[in-house]
Amino acid sequence: MPTSYQDLAHFSDDADNAWTLPGHYYYDDAVYVDELEQIFYRNWQYVCHISQLKTPGRYVVRDIGSQSVVVLRDTHGEIRGFHNVCQHRAHRLLEGEGHVRESITCPYHAWRYDLTGGLRFARGSDKMKDFPHDSIRLQSVRVDTLCGFVFTNLDGDAPPMAERYDGLEAEILALAPDAPNLVRAHTHHYPLAANWKNSVENYSECYHCPNRHPSLVEAALDISRYTIKVYPGYHRHITSDVGEQQGYAITHEGNGSSHEFGSWFVWPNMVFEVYPGGNLTVFHHTPAGAEQTIQETEWYFSAETPTRNEQEVIDFVHTVRLEDIPICESVQQGLHSKGYRQGRLIVDQDRTDVSEHAVHDFQRQVASALRADTVSYTHLTLPTKA
Repeated sequence: MPTSYQDLAHFSDDADNAWTLPGHYYYDDAVYVDELEQIFYRNWQYVCHISQLKTPGRYVVRDIGSQSVVVLRDTHGEIRGFHNVCQHRAHRLLEGEGHVRESITCPYHAWRYDLTGGLRFARGSDKMKDFPHDSIRLQSVRVDTLCGFVFTNLDGDAPPMAERYDGLEAEILALAPDAPNLVRAHTHHYPLAANWKNSVENYSECYHCPNRHPSLVEAALDISRYTIKVYPGYHRHITSDVGEQQGYAITHEGNGSSHEFGSWFVWPNMVFEVYPGGNLTVFHHTPAGAEQTIQETEWYFSAETPTRNEQEVIDFVHTVRLEDIPICESVQQGLHSKGYRQGRLIVDQDRTDVSEHAVHDFQRQVASALRADTVSYTHLTLPTKA
């Protein structure tokens, strides 16, 4: 590795005695490159919802750092994933999302691949002696699903999602039982001049909520009941609405969980949220450089056009997202200060509304991934209290 990470020797795995990661970990280009290799290329990354791959030939491209993956449904109905690169001269094959018929054609020299990745046509190859037509294939990547959402992993040895995130799917479906049958109804991207860890850590505590999110505290979530539990691979945030003070109309009154809020941060950079009323959104912290992140929000409902009440929820949460942007960008500037190196975390797991133990657990996983002497952070015992 280009960085020794000797200063991580001072990072404590004990949440009750924890300081933050050193400031330079949030802007050092070498650290960012290592994070891509050690974290993003070895863990499950969110791609899309299965409704976006409803019919054969539908595809979605997901860029992960310098890598690009295309996930599609083949002619047999199977969901497959491939590195998004032609095996001829390395041109990208597809962009965004859309539909191809029975094959993928490279825009450069028109090499054509079937939807299982096999080479179907390479102009001029029939005149070549011993052209290895049958052995040329798109390089596969692993795909898996959780609650109807599709993920990919560049690491062929990584455990499947059900094992890596044991118990997560059941928790989400308890609040959003229709998740696999929903469709994407709204998307918004929030460019952020901050490191991806900065973005995730801001989400990982509600210590700042009374100061910076008055509408969230007064008209959406009961902060006095806000609980954050840390599990291997994910964090769970749970509370309820604020009753008559709720800032938007709650429907689905027949659903026993309609007044509950549940949020699940899925290591390393993705969040499922279910807002009171059963409103499901995905919040994705996508790294775009050492000091650039794209926060992607997608809302999933029963129809592609939000109802009036659903739009109220979208608008309400949009306000909260906008409130977080200047926070993260100010922190990013402060991390460069010669007057700052590390900060002492506040940990009180009996009052998780004011506790930063989930921030510590996230940083612990980052540190473990970067330490050369750590084989896998997925098997570490979490420093939590009952």
